Amino acid sequence: MFGWLACFGVPSRARSTAMTTRWLALSPSGLFEGLGQLGGVLYLAGAHPIDGDPAAPRGCLVEAAELAPLLATRHVGLTCAVTAEGPREWIDCVSGEGRIVARIYLLPDTDYLAWDRLFADALPSAPPDHRRPERMWLRACRARVVSFTRRQWAGLTVLGIGDAPISSLGLGVARDIAVSESIGIAA
Repeated sequence: MFGWLACFGVPSRARSTAMTTRWLALSPSGLFEGLGQLGGVLYLAGAHPIDGDPAAPRGCLVEAAELAPLLATRHVGLTCAVTAEGPREWIDCVSGEGRIVARIYLLPDTDYLAWDRLFADALPSAPPDHRRPERMWLRACRARVVSFTRRQWAGLTVLGIGDAPISSLGLGVARDIAVSESIGIAA
């Protein structure tokens, strides 16, 4: 009954003391190219429907409904932060309307070299036009440790997900992140 008290105030405690964000303009196809190489990550999908044009971008498909928010991605924010729980790195996937539609966290089990080269060739951009502080909150319904898969099918780039093998350290970090985001983690 009082489980919500266990996480009360956590987001304020988990706020970073030093945070940097690098913005890149990116299409879903550019995002899909690198995600399949990361290994285990913590994926948070937005709980609300996507604003704007519901048409899928040309040449991209997703295998699961929880990946649909990634189809709306037009910008990514690569963020590094130092929190009370330790260092954190994540990608905010932002729609053309400036709304965060998904967030992907680096875990100890993630391929760090793939993470570093994920956007090595991308060009920096200004923050999304409609980005406002009150819109930077991601309203996710749950977090899930996943491994992205990417394949070509009939000329389309298809993004899928599977369960990622994860160490006990990685699982602990994923749980800490989920608590700081005030959401549950899928088993």
